[in-house]
Amino acid sequence: MAVGGAIWAFSQGAMTITSEDYAEAVINMTDTISERFIIEHVAYGEQELKVWIYNYGDVDIEVKIQVGSVTHPEEWIEITAGGFAALEPLSYSAESGKELVIRAYTRRENNVYYRYLVP
Repeated sequence: MAVGGAIWAFSQGAMTITSEDYAEAVINMTDTISERFIIEHVAYGEQELKVWIYNYGDVDIEVKIQVGSVTHPEEWIEITAGGFAALEPLSYSAESGKELVIRAYTRRENNVYYRYLVP
């Protein structure tokens, strides 16, 4: 009887931990597929690239941008659900007529791209 009670207690504890991990994973996955954001506007002038991002989803996001091999900013920028953020200007040198591919990505690994032609 004692052995049966010990096995029951062990299995119940293991199932509780497993079910909590599963629930957390499902919530994280739901947040990942609920992210909705766009690069709203890009401007370039005086060796600075400015990027504005709009989060039109239902979850808060943390975002960075990448232009070529340059990632900006160093820290993640948090944008609340329904929020808008102007990222700090990025020092960037680009020739007139050059096309820039700007990638915004979140900590949950969702991406959006924006093609910008330097005036």
